[in-house]
This record gives sequence, structure tokens and C-alpha cells, in this order.
Amino acid sequence: MRGFVVGRPRSLTDVGPVLERFDGWIDGAAFASGDRFVVGRWPRSPFGPFADVMWARPDGTRVLIAPDERILGFVGAHYSFEVHTIAPVEVAVSPRRVRATTPELELVLELDRPGPISELLALRPRRLRMMPGWIAVEDAILRPIVGPLLGGGSGIRARGRTRVGAREWYAIHALRTARARATLEGNDLGPAVLARPCGFGFSEFPPMPAAVGVTSQIEVTPGRD
Repeated sequence: MRGFVVGRPRSLTDVGPVLERFDGWIDGAAFASGDRFVVGRWPRSPFGPFADVMWARPDGTRVLIAPDERILGFVGAHYSFEVHTIAPVEVAVSPRRVRATTPELELVLELDRPGPISELLALRPRRLRMMPGWIAVEDAILRPIVGPLLGGGSGIRARGRTRVGAREWYAIHALRTARARATLEGNDLGPAVLARPCGFGFSEFPPMPAAVGVTSQIEVTPGRD
């Protein structure tokens, strides 16, 4: 991949753009209460394994919950929030279930079996689907076709710029729809509903409850991220 160093710079002379890769899953769901959640679970990242929560409250306030200062600073710089909170974020995963918890939130996704969309996504060779140029093609050509199959999803994008102007590409590997439930401070948030836009970044999560296998690639300049 010309013009990029993948991962952190190897020495002080590596001053060009760096592609920071976050490999994992993004889980999302919205509820009748008006609360919307997007959980990132990243087994592989520049910060090691971690999980974070993006929460849009019913009044539109966007909250970031991250496990430490470094992650809070990085995610908070690239995406938009009114409230930044450091708190433990724990995720337990089984083949058919994802459970994400913070001190006040419990979000559970009961995953459906992989469907035709996930099977279609898996047909692309991984090396191809990771290439920014190919992601740009998919974003332009396939997004208008796939979006209606995801319950709408006109705001779903595979490439764009973060809040600080860094370029970002999402390589999508899999998608599993789900049934979701959640509580805040022990209070049930009601049935899952199609999500309204959250406005965390240039792309929206699919409107229905789902888990998306993804590699996020963010181009940063050492010393400026």
C-alpha cells in the first residue's frame, strides 16, 4: 500500500501518514426509550484489546464511554461527543450472544445466524476488501444497493473523514442481525426499534440491531493524533 506505514512509526524518520488498524466488531441497537448505542469491541488495535461505547441519549446528547485516558483521547478526537467518560467496558461473547456492560448499562444482542448479506461479504478476498481503493469503489457502487436491505441505512458510509480531518476506511467482513435488549441503571429501555441517526461520525450504524465485523483503518500523522 503505497504512501502508508501500517501501525506505529518504526523510527523518528518515519514521519509520513500511518494507517492505524482496529480489527474487531461493532455492535449497535436502538430502543423505544430513544437511547441508541454503538459498542466497539477491538481484540486487535494500536492500544491492545479494548471495548468502548458510543451512546446517543434521547435528547441527542452524545456520550463516549472509554476504559482509559489514551483511548478516550483518541476516539474523542476523531468522533463527536458532548460528554466524555472513563469507565470499565466489559464484553462477553459467545457464538450467538454478545453482552456489553458498563457500571450503568447492560446491552445484550442475541445474534441471528449469518444470512445472505454476510455470505456475500465473505466472497471478497480479505486482502481485496482491506484496500482503501477497493473500499472507495464499494462505497460508491454497492452502498446504494445494500443500504435498503439493512432497513434503510442511507447514512452508512465505508469511507470518509473523521472530526479532525483524518481519512478513514471501513473494511466490512461480516454482518449478523440480532434481537436486542438493554437496561440503564436497572431500568429496561423497552423494545428495540430502528435507529435514528446518531451523528458520532461520517458514517451511521445500520438502523436495525446488528453486529458488524470490521477493520477500521484511520490515517494519522505521527505527532498529530
